[in-house]
Amino acid sequence: MATIVCKYARPQMATVRSRVFAKAEPDRTRTAEVIEVPVHLNEDNILTKIVEVIREAANEGSNLQDAEIIVSGGRGLKAAENFALIRDLADAIGGAVGASRATVDAGWIPAFHQVGQTGKTVHPKLYIACGISGAVQHLAGMGSSDCIVAINVDPTAPIFEVAHYGICGDLFDVVPKLAAAIREEFGN
Repeated sequence: MATIVCKYARPQMATVRSRVFAKAEPDRTRTAEVIEVPVHLNEDNILTKIVEVIREAANEGSNLQDAEIIVSGGRGLKAAENFALIRDLADAIGGAVGASRATVDAGWIPAFHQVGQTGKTVHPKLYIACGISGAVQHLAGMGSSDCIVAINVDPTAPIFEVAHYGICGDLFDVVPKLAAAIREEFGN
């Protein structure tokens, strides 16, 4: 999301969030020398300590970064209880449930479902965006998906600019029919 020009030739370092790029094939012909460097730390110099680790709920499809199929819901769902539609489609297709920041901020779904710049960066084979407008922050987290299907009532929604397939229609009509068709075809 930025172009940075460094004027100096000294060593540079950059970090990239997990799953931003497709996984590279390993090059087994390359070798490297491992040099062990002893580290001596004085406990008085440690300024930060981990006091608690909170684990994400594994049974809620929280590991979005490993999911091959993600069905995400956005503000177009209108209410927390309507995430049942997203869960039903995800269940029918064998996918995980994702969400936009707006739905997490509204308290409709826990934060570990959030996809986007301030959530998880994902690279599934199939990403179905239901009622998601396509804000740049959300696109930063899912834009590298292999196949993006957008379902939105607004034909001018930015999500259609990155989608491989777009369905301009009411998600309350489209999503249940899609889940039913998948179940009929595949027997789920």
